[in-house]
Amino acid sequence: MLSVEQARDRILDRIRPPAPIELPLAEAHGCVLAADVVAEFDVPPFSACEVEGFAVRAADVHAAEGEAPAGLRLVGEATPGRPPEVTVGWGEAVRVGAGSPLPAGADAVAPMETCGIEGDTVAVYAPVEEGAFVRPAGLDARAGQVLVPAGRRLTSIELGTLAAVGHAAPLAYPSVRVSVMTLGGDLIEPGRPAAFGQARDAASFAMLGALRDTGAVPYRIGIVPDDEHEIHEAILTNLSRADLFICVGGPGDDALEARRLAALGEVEVESVAMYPGTEHGFGEIEGTPFFALPGTPASLFVAFEVLVRPAILRSMGRRDLGRPEVTAVLDDEVDGPEGLTLFAPVRVAQVDGEWHATPTGPTDPRLFMPTARANGLAVVPAGEKAISGDRVRVRVFRALER
Repeated sequence: MLSVEQARDRILDRIRPPAPIELPLAEAHGCVLAADVVAEFDVPPFSACEVEGFAVRAADVHAAEGEAPAGLRLVGEATPGRPPEVTVGWGEAVRVGAGSPLPAGADAVAPMETCGIEGDTVAVYAPVEEGAFVRPAGLDARAGQVLVPAGRRLTSIELGTLAAVGHAAPLAYPSVRVSVMTLGGDLIEPGRPAAFGQARDAASFAMLGALRDTGAVPYRIGIVPDDEHEIHEAILTNLSRADLFICVGGPGDDALEARRLAALGEVEVESVAMYPGTEHGFGEIEGTPFFALPGTPASLFVAFEVLVRPAILRSMGRRDLGRPEVTAVLDDEVDGPEGLTLFAPVRVAQVDGEWHATPTGPTDPRLFMPTARANGLAVVPAGEKAISGDRVRVRVFRALER
């Protein structure tokens, strides 16, 4: 039996992200940047006026005051979106709007409310210092500076940054395509009435959600009967559309036996010292990473969180493979089989400024609701007990409510 760490490391050692490609910005959200994006020019590339007024030389208006304004000759106008056609010489001013490029020769802007104009003469009634009301070139970034580093996941702010500097197709790792197949002759689609002894296929829909949360692109094959020929045909038919393949209803469910997995490729069924989700299959079929996961709800969730999710993230170039964790006071006892690392569903919240973890139900592989009520998994190492009042490590898988 493998430890949790051994099982995870064996999987991660065989996972490699595909070659990065240039992705259009509209398709790059959530993908990981494969190379630094460096500013090719100052950002912004020109000095701009922050307010409406007059571009001036600060030295021309340093003594201006209400009783004795500085008189300057108006020589033109600058507007946003166009390069100025005039320069500012000694004793001159150019009318500017907010956002206008600062005309050459000027080093400050006198706001409109401190000025008066009559014909070609501008009266400035208050002094301004050099740089006043000017947004200098390079304020955000200098040419040669790294704007977005390699390894960063592209979210809204990164996409906006890249668009602002004209980088329309960053080199990034694409989202992986994952085929999901469910096994079981007793399963039916959720919208159909269930006859006695039948169950609805909940597992594949849980997988679709879990995969989309990682940024992967899932494809649901559907339910495949427990027939060796049909299983092989469904897998081999759908391999070409997938970068990774997940078969739900495998080890521990009698739906997919070890000999069937072995017949398809280099796939091994292993026992991992964790509960729930002890047994799983992993390997490759025609070069495509292949997971066989148990179909019972809690086992499937834990196996995906602990073993599959990190592999999915690595396959997309992610470096942050783990969930955030908190240390919390356990409000009630949790238990599982001896010798196995326990992943117990809990609800984490702050009580009097301290994190507390309340078990949400029994750690039963067949139950949905304990996990549905939880926002974290309390991790109890193999060989240890966790009773009320103990501090436990909790892997948080959705937002905490304070």
